[in-house]
Amino acid sequence: MTLLRQNFHAESCQLYVKTASGWQYFAGSAPHLNPLPIENEQDLSEWLQPTKPFYQNKTGLWLPLHRHQQAIGLLTVQLPTQPQPLDPEYFVPLAVHLSAEIDHHTSRECLSSSHQPLLNMLQGLHDISFMLWRANSLDDLLLKAVDHGKQVLQIDRIAIFLLTGENKMKGTYGTDIQGNTVKEDYFETSIPSLWYSDHPQALHGYLAIKNNTPLYHDLKPVGKGWSAYTSLWDGDRRVGWIAYDNLVTGKPLADYHSHILKQFSFIVSQHLVRRQAEESLSQLNTELEQRVSDRTQQLQQLNWKLEHTCRQDPLTQVPNRRVFDQTLPLEWRRAKRHRLPVSLLMIDVDHFKKFNDSYGHAAGDRCLKLIATKLASQERRAGALFARYGGEEFVLLLPGQNAQAAVVAAEKTLHAVRTLQIPVDEHQFSHVTVSIGVSSIVPDSQNSADLLFSQADRALYQAKSSGRDSYFMFG
Repeated sequence: MTLLRQNFHAESCQLYVKTASGWQYFAGSAPHLNPLPIENEQDLSEWLQPTKPFYQNKTGLWLPLHRHQQAIGLLTVQLPTQPQPLDPEYFVPLAVHLSAEIDHHTSRECLSSSHQPLLNMLQGLHDISFMLWRANSLDDLLLKAVDHGKQVLQIDRIAIFLLTGENKMKGTYGTDIQGNTVKEDYFETSIPSLWYSDHPQALHGYLAIKNNTPLYHDLKPVGKGWSAYTSLWDGDRRVGWIAYDNLVTGKPLADYHSHILKQFSFIVSQHLVRRQAEESLSQLNTELEQRVSDRTQQLQQLNWKLEHTCRQDPLTQVPNRRVFDQTLPLEWRRAKRHRLPVSLLMIDVDHFKKFNDSYGHAAGDRCLKLIATKLASQERRAGALFARYGGEEFVLLLPGQNAQAAVVAAEKTLHAVRTLQIPVDEHQFSHVTVSIGVSSIVPDSQNSADLLFSQADRALYQAKSSGRDSYFMFG
């Protein structure tokens, strides 16, 4: 104001600003001077029109300050008693500049005072969104949404309900009648017939508010006040509700709360849907992993059964010829490497054709089972293999056993079959016996596993030729 007075050679300058309580003195170079006293706003109405940029008389000049077609201030200038000629148009740019400054100052003052709670809530919503993003689980997310939502939104009670099926809703976290955050997953019911159930905004929008209405806890009336509901959406599918009320303090909603509640509901919806999708995917992955694990275990068991079936004679339940054919070369190479003997017994059931003719093939099968079971339990030395070679023939492979041990094994085998006392025919004059060919060799570069087998086979032929129920080994 002082610079203005000096530059324009004015006696004094005063600036008045229009406030909610009326016109107030704001600044001036000589506040005790007032060439044009302001008594009331009505007196000024004629001179504060936007169409009149200034008003001048012999000693003073009025410059109305406007913003958006509204009077927001007034600049008064007291001219000198013997003024130099001044063109009032010089003051018009000054008035425009002062109008902008006053408008900016007034807006900032208003925002910093009456809108500060709104700014705090907007910042709080940002913090809640970040907090929900970092939640450890869906349960943790719902707890934080309710607990921190009450603090940030300055609302007494908040509760989140999720839709669980056709016309069904389930509680998650809520607020008791004292204002404490509590877990309410026990609460599950059909959607009740309350005011919000059929409210268009509750069904199709984000927010429905009703004042002076009954307030509930677990569907029991606990007071009266305002209640609000915001819907939680996954696209165009509603997935739940957030309920709000002022049961504890009775504090009314602010004008900006409707926008804040919508924003809060939108934030919770986003994180809820994201977290549900993540947990559903995690559960699906867990189920798939379990199914893969179960299927892998089943396949392993089937493979074991298949392998066992492939290696076992289905009739006698002892190893089959395939096992013998695979084992003989392995044991031969091991014996050759360590310069140990390998012995083999070829065992053939005597008069088996006659037995089948007398009792039938079913009885013949039972006879082979009895003999296999008996002989499989005779030899317990490590590495020994008793197997069915085919038909009524069996083999006993004895790695590391010399000729003397092979002979002992042959004698034990003959005795074991005799003790079974299986009759050869219906007259029961004789019993089933076996003939055995024995072979024992120390592997070297001059012999082979085939030689071991062929010697045992020829020895078996000699045992049968010698009258059966005996063993034979070439010297």
